Amino acid sequence: MRIVRGAYYYRRKPVAFRNDYCLSCNAPRRSIAIRSFDVGHFYWIPVLPVGFWRHWVCSVCGRKPHSRRRRLLKWTTLYFLVTISVAFWTVPVDSGFSVISWVIRIIAPVGAVLLFIRLLRSGTPFSLRRKLKSIPPAADTICPFCSVPLVAGTGERWSCPSCNVVRY
Repeated sequence: MRIVRGAYYYRRKPVAFRNDYCLSCNAPRRSIAIRSFDVGHFYWIPVLPVGFWRHWVCSVCGRKPHSRRRRLLKWTTLYFLVTISVAFWTVPVDSGFSVISWVIRIIAPVGAVLLFIRLLRSGTPFSLRRKLKSIPPAADTICPFCSVPLVAGTGERWSCPSCNVVRY
């Protein structure tokens, strides 16, 4: 049985922006902080109000900028290929399915080896901190949401007098 759960985000409003590095896009991008009222749901019925939260999203792809791409599907496929390989090599060949059995006996291990090599080659993580150091901070003087000039605040914080968006 599958349990359907998740979160709803009500009253979404942009509250901040910054220059950032998006791991999904693999490039420097603009990130936007979205403030919303989060409510947990169970089978599409809102159950648990969590409160107001701020979520950073990439302005190009809409994903969280610092979340790494998941390779779970590749690892699951590798596990499936190894399991199929072991199963087909341990069971004797049936005369009715001999051609299909031998094709799977050959293709599944070769696919598993190739996928494992690909996973090892693409598995070198890089330092997000090093990438973020190469990105200059946002220096906009005009609000990207309402086109009003930003006002200098305390320290390095600039904000929009119209929509209250803060530049980081």
